[in-house]
Amino acid sequence: MTLQQLRDFVAVIEHGGYRAASRALRVSQAALTKSVLKLEAAHGVELVLRLQSGVLLTEPGRQLLSYARAILRDVDDAMAMLDAKRLAERITVVVGASLDPALTLVPRVAEDFKRRNQQANVHIQQGAPGDLVDMLREGRLDLVVSELPGGLNTGNLCVEPIYREALFIACRGGPADAADGAALAERPWLVLGETNSARHPQDALREVFARWGWRMPATVYSSSSLIAALDQVASTDTCCLLPERVFSHPVAARRIHKMSVAGQPVAEREVAIITKGSRQPHGGVAEFVSMTKSLARIRDLAFA
Repeated sequence: MTLQQLRDFVAVIEHGGYRAASRALRVSQAALTKSVLKLEAAHGVELVLRLQSGVLLTEPGRQLLSYARAILRDVDDAMAMLDAKRLAERITVVVGASLDPALTLVPRVAEDFKRRNQQANVHIQQGAPGDLVDMLREGRLDLVVSELPGGLNTGNLCVEPIYREALFIACRGGPADAADGAALAERPWLVLGETNSARHPQDALREVFARWGWRMPATVYSSSSLIAALDQVASTDTCCLLPERVFSHPVAARRIHKMSVAGQPVAEREVAIITKGSRQPHGGVAEFVSMTKSLARIRDLAFA
């Protein structure tokens, strides 16, 4: 007994005869007849009687029909499960995200993406922008959602800006107040930076301090860990530039305070989706990119 013989047998009964079943299955009537006859011969029983009006099941045929339907249903379910598993293995998206997108936008998109593709895999790699772009170029990431690294060489990259993130000064507990450039220059500063960057930590602050006419601080060091940076800011006089949404996130809320300049952000940075321009993204990546763009358009409402 084979699955094909069971399928042919069930088809003959459900279509009311060999001719109708052969048309539905797009096989010859002779092949269908031969398949059912082999099934009968293998077990020494008559399953189907041919009549002028169609076919009639014998008692063994009636009992086998019930088993055959159950067997084929289970087999079809198993095959569907395996097909879904195989498809899901193809839909694996590895996303690199810098601080602000990693805390807000990208996890929400990942949730929605997995809701649409229940067996899909989404891996989020949080890191500094320059490190993430390096990983993208090396093929270790499918896409990056990040602010643009300074001096980025966009050759062989596709860069699509999606929103601007506001940066404020983080300091330890106390009333949030306006930034005083002279006082800030006396305090140590921490920069969340690339682990492999050739830039000095001061370079990340130079443009911001020059914009406001502030003197550069004497002490600037870097860290690649947000948690370590928050601990340092919360327990010392150290300052740090952080995206606005970090201040209300559970990892930072009530631990650090936000300083602005005349009620305005200290700086703004462009956040973009970065992909390799030399290849067409596969279906899962293309869908993730599209969903990221859509949610970014309503970002202020979605994460209010």
